[in-house]
Amino acid sequence: MALIKRGEIWHVRRMVGGVMIAKSTKTTNKRLAEQLEAKWASEVHSEVVVAGRKPITVEKAIAEFLNSRRGQAGHSSAEIKLRPFQTLNTKMVHEVTQAELLEVAHDMMEEGYAVNTINVSLVYWNAVQNYCTTAGYTPGKKTKKLKGGGVKVRFLTNEEQAALLDALDPKQPWFREKRKAQDNYDFVTMLLHTGAREQEIGGMQLSQIDQAAGTVTVIRSKGGNDTTLTMSRAVTEVIARRMVAAEAEPDRGATGLHGRVGNGYLFPERAGARYNNEWFIRACKRAKLKDVTLHTLRHTFATRMLKASLSLNEVQHLLGHKNISSTMVYAHLVPNLTANRAAEVLNQ
Repeated sequence: MALIKRGEIWHVRRMVGGVMIAKSTKTTNKRLAEQLEAKWASEVHSEVVVAGRKPITVEKAIAEFLNSRRGQAGHSSAEIKLRPFQTLNTKMVHEVTQAELLEVAHDMMEEGYAVNTINVSLVYWNAVQNYCTTAGYTPGKKTKKLKGGGVKVRFLTNEEQAALLDALDPKQPWFREKRKAQDNYDFVTMLLHTGAREQEIGGMQLSQIDQAAGTVTVIRSKGGNDTTLTMSRAVTEVIARRMVAAEAEPDRGATGLHGRVGNGYLFPERAGARYNNEWFIRACKRAKLKDVTLHTLRHTFATRMLKASLSLNEVQHLLGHKNISSTMVYAHLVPNLTANRAAEVLNQ
């Protein structure tokens, strides 16, 4: 066993086949931590010993790639262009999916980057994969450049959204830990009904919630405009449930539904840490959804708003974009919607 307790959280630090496993289990439950350690050790053993691979994290691969180019022309440019991939830092390079790479591109488009600039970042990502191969690490997937119009936004249809929520329903028999299942269900509901980014809801403090007024304020994580939203019925239910659970179990700490009660966050188990989202990947598989990440829920929110006849300017406000150019990633949806509404008027 190689479990280390830091504060209340168990961390794994163990060498398997020459590869160091050093990461947080993000749990105070020792039995669950032991299960996670065994799972991670088995995965590394399969990669290194059985398959003869040498996995490396995105963070370390980028750091080594940049170090190998130090002193060369373009080093500073490479450092800047690879920063968007920091959202994948804790993942093993070979585990990064095409959907996750596209979400990095989507994020850059939302921040107003031109397609050519995004493509330079993607070229550098591919260069990191070449470095991994040369250095003896297991490389990940390369990705193609975006075409002039960018990439098609992936969003969930009403049927897909229903299937995802059904797969996450805590009442489903495959969930043994009902509290954790409820946490995940609540988290996805908040993303679907606010259009916020994962880290914006994960870091939401109770002070951002005004139950009396029925509003939540989203503090933008990427320098956008903070947005105060009126709670939907689903958001109202989520917040009420988590508040009641926190008050009902004030002394149980991390064992309560609310997580670490008293630390001031709506989702305290996520606050201040990169959260393991394997649960979401499993839910998507059960719902038979492809090329879907948590960021897809933001696209789904924006698309629903446009289909409900909100303008691009209104959606810009809801998403917290500083510039309308960031919202234009959804512009391809507008002509069809406008034409459909015109036809409805003529058909009356």
